[in-house]
Amino acid sequence: MEEKDDNKYKTPQGTIAIMVIFVLLIIALWGSVYLTLLSRGATS
Repeated sequence: MEEKDDNKYKTPQGTIAIMVIFVLLIIALWGSVYLTLLSRGATS
């Protein structure tokens, strides 16, 4: 089982998927908090 040198520098696809999900989750959470603040009139 030999690995090619090209694979050593490629980012694993699973890591990219987890990072994308994590960023989208943070955006969704902050978006819901922001909308809650807007509905309560806290930003005015």
